[in-house]
This record gives sequence, structure tokens and C-alpha cells, in this order.
Amino acid sequence: MAATDPGNIPGMDKTDFLRSVREALGRSPANSGRALPPARPYHRLEEMLPQLEEWAAEMETRLRENRPQLLDRFTDMAGRGGWNVHRVSGVESAIGCVDGLVGDIGATQVVRSGQSVFDEVPVDTGLEWRGIEITTIVRGEGSEREQLREIIRQADVGLTGTDYALAETGSLVILPRRGLSRLVSLVPPVHIALVRPEEVLESLHDLFLLRRLEYYRRGGEMGSYLNFITGPSRTADIEMTIVQGVHGPRSVHLVLIE
Repeated sequence: MAATDPGNIPGMDKTDFLRSVREALGRSPANSGRALPPARPYHRLEEMLPQLEEWAAEMETRLRENRPQLLDRFTDMAGRGGWNVHRVSGVESAIGCVDGLVGDIGATQVVRSGQSVFDEVPVDTGLEWRGIEITTIVRGEGSEREQLREIIRQADVGLTGTDYALAETGSLVILPRRGLSRLVSLVPPVHIALVRPEEVLESLHDLFLLRRLEYYRRGGEMGSYLNFITGPSRTADIEMTIVQGVHGPRSVHLVLIE
């Protein structure tokens, strides 16, 4: 096969591409190689805490009044995104659903996060009664951290809660915090997530409102990232063939507790 001449590769010229990026960032060609602020400053967040609290209260009222329709929409969008959605009534049904899912998978090792939902929905006892080894992952340091990673890699199922769920996209949002390893939702081949109805928001707009409010309440500390999960892991090869589970869970289950 003959070598490809880089100059003949179709698409935008490299110089034109870099120029368009600089223009989008508001940087002049003369300063393109230097880490300078944009020519036009980014819009500052000008809302004050009382205004954000008022908006958040209005949002909570709207969500509460429209919760049945909101849960229906969330269920629909999550299903479209590849989630296997299981709507259950109450804690006992949620425990039974998780127990059944893990049993159907034939799992022998389960890891779970240390989120508060497991204080309300104690799944451990039922799984241990079935002879399934369940480990609560609390992020460690040094050799302990590597040991926990190996436990996660060996697990058949990762079990988590969620901080927010978005009806707009069918996504779950997990916030970073001390002791919480995001690998629980990313590494095992099967991910099961518990969602409580009050965690379901309507849109990204609602989410960012709550995050701005948290930013002001915590004095500018808001965490470094948000973990959005929208269905199973998907990867496309050069021919755009979609394959699930190459770089994450191939099967995801969402237990919505009503």
C-alpha cells in the first residue's frame, strides 16, 4: 500500500483549523502560542446567594408538582439511552429487585459505593445470605488503594446510588467526594444504580442551578468534575460500528424507587 501524503488528506487545513480555534477563544494570532486570557472576558456569574436560593425554591416546587410526569419522562429517556429501568415501590421491593438482578447475572462478587442510599436500602444482608461477596469501596491511599482497585476489577457487579438524575437526557450524575471511587460505576461489566424520586431533575439547567448554589454556600468549593452516566459504555471503530462494554459496563440497570 502506498504511503499517504499528509498534504492530500481531505478536510480543513491545519492552519485554518488552528485559526478558527484561536478565534473561538478570542485570542489574536500574535499571542497564539502564549497562555493569555481571552480578548473578551468570559461572562461572570453575577447571581447572588439570595437570588439563587429563590430560584432553587421555585425549582423544587415545580419538580414536586410535576413529579409523576417527570419520572415517566426520565424512565423513557433512560430506556432510550440503554438503561434497563426497573420501577419499584418502596425499600423492600428495591432490595428484592437488586437481589434478583444479581442472581440472574450469576454474580459472585459485588462492589458498592458508600453512598447514603444504602443506609435506606440495605442490600448487603440479602446478597450475603445468597453467598455473594459484597465489598463497600471507600477510597484508600497507597497499597490499600491498589488493593481496592483489584477488588473492583474482579467484581461482577458495581452497585451505586446517584446524586442527581436528569429527565432531559436519562442520565445519572455522581458528584466526587472523599471516599467515593468512581471506578465502582466504570469498571465492573454490570452497573446497577439506585435512584430516589427526589433526585430526579428536569434538565441540565436545574442541575447547574444547584451546582452554582452549592458553589456559593461552600465558599467557592464545588469539586473538580461531574460524572455523567448515560447508558452502557459505547465505542465506535473506524467504520463507525458501535460496540458496548469495551471501556466500561456493557449492561446497566437502573432501579427507580417510588
